[in-house]
Amino acid sequence: LVLGGKAYSMIIEKATELGMALSNSDEFRRLQAAKAAMDADKHVNELMEQYTQKQDKMVSMLENADSEGIEVSAIAKEIDDIQTELVENPVFEEMMEAQHCFANLMNEVNRTIGAYIGMNTEENSSSGCSGNCSGCSGCVH
Repeated sequence: LVLGGKAYSMIIEKATELGMALSNSDEFRRLQAAKAAMDADKHVNELMEQYTQKQDKMVSMLENADSEGIEVSAIAKEIDDIQTELVENPVFEEMMEAQHCFANLMNEVNRTIGAYIGMNTEENSSSGCSGNCSGCSGCVH
């Protein structure tokens, strides 16, 4: 494996420029703001902690052959209730939407790069999404 040369340096330079451009994008800034808001929201963090604990308990119960079906069902119901509360929370909802929009931007970047280096991008191009979520209001990509 040989690293170096003019082409290598140019590629790394362009990757650096791309990283800087991504970090200055509206999508990335929105994601950072959503993360900060979520980190500051104690209720969302408590719900997420409860969700993780319940999932861990569910896995443990499923691994234990002695677990009662009723216990498993009760934990599953609690997990569903927590998930519903999270999804209905505006701070959590914004985080999910911001992640979705940034992921779309990254997918478009990867599709564009892939098209130039001969990668098969047919399966990724069917969504019709431009990757620009600046006006996204929760579309289904």
